[in-house]
Amino acid sequence: MTRTYELVFIVEPRQSDDEVQAMTEKYLAVVTSGGATIKYVDHWGKRKLAYPIQNFNEGKYVVVYVTADGKVPWPDVERLMMQDEKILRHLVVRTDEDLKRAVRGKIQPKMPWETEEEKAREEKAREEKAREESPEEKGASSAA
Repeated sequence: MTRTYELVFIVEPRQSDDEVQAMTEKYLAVVTSGGATIKYVDHWGKRKLAYPIQNFNEGKYVVVYVTADGKVPWPDVERLMMQDEKILRHLVVRTDEDLKRAVRGKIQPKMPWETEEEKAREEKAREEKAREESPEEKGASSAA
């Protein structure tokens, strides 16, 4: 049975984007070592926090969507994140139960990676439609 998870963590705003990327890759390596698959990584960038954490009013957010068939090493990931002083907060949420409830309620949930794929398909369809319409318009204007 495939389970889906979201891992969200907030990094100190003083860290550069390259440092945040390196930290993300380090944690992704631990997650994938347990047999999980990374579906999508979303860097939200610097955002204002709801309340100060360690005297910071802003933080850099990273959201990771993970699917796994077996055991995922979440205790190892959480232990590493708790030891890292650059990470202000982290949270792991199992989302497959929510997806099942949504399907039972006749709601078709969309995951972020599906949304981007859908946008790409729609854009491609629009381009093809524009190419199909443009020769007809040229023919109609030359006949007039």
